[in-house]
Amino acid sequence: MFTRVKGFLTMDYKGIINQAVGEIFSTMLFLEVAELSSEPIANPDQSMLTGMIGFAGILKGTVNIHLPKAVAIAITNAFLELDLEEVNDEVKDAIGELANMVAGGIKYLLPEQGHDVQLSIPSVISGRGYTCEATGKTERFAVEFETAGGRFITELLVR
Repeated sequence: MFTRVKGFLTMDYKGIINQAVGEIFSTMLFLEVAELSSEPIANPDQSMLTGMIGFAGILKGTVNIHLPKAVAIAITNAFLELDLEEVNDEVKDAIGELANMVAGGIKYLLPEQGHDVQLSIPSVISGRGYTCEATGKTERFAVEFETAGGRFITELLVR
C-alpha cells in the first residue's frame, strides 16, 4: 500500500483507511459503505460523536471517527440489533468499539502488520461545536464514507 510521490515511496494511508473501514463494515456490521471522492469537511455545528484511538510506536497519532448523532445511532442499531432513538451509553460503547476495530484494521494493514504499534483504549466524545486536533506537526489523512444511516468521516492523524 505505497504510492510514489516525487520519486519517493509513501504510505497510502487513505487507501488503508478505505480498506479497513470497508472490511469492518462488511464483516462485523453487515452494512455497505462507500468512499466519497470529495475532500471531507466536518460540520462542527452538528451534534456529533467522535470515537478516538491513539497509536504509539513506529506510528504515532490517532484514528478518529466523526459521526453525526443520527449516523452513530443507525450504526449502533445495525451493530447491536437494537432500535435506539437517542444517544446513550450503548451508542457510546459501540462507537468506541467501532474506532477500536478500525484502528486495529489500520494497524494490521501497515507493513509487517504494525508489530511495533500499540493502540490505546477507545475514547468517545460527544456534543456540538467541538474540534479534534493533534498537537505538534501532524499529517491528516481523512476519508468520508456513506452508509445507509448517512455520512461519516474517518481520519488518521500521523506524527
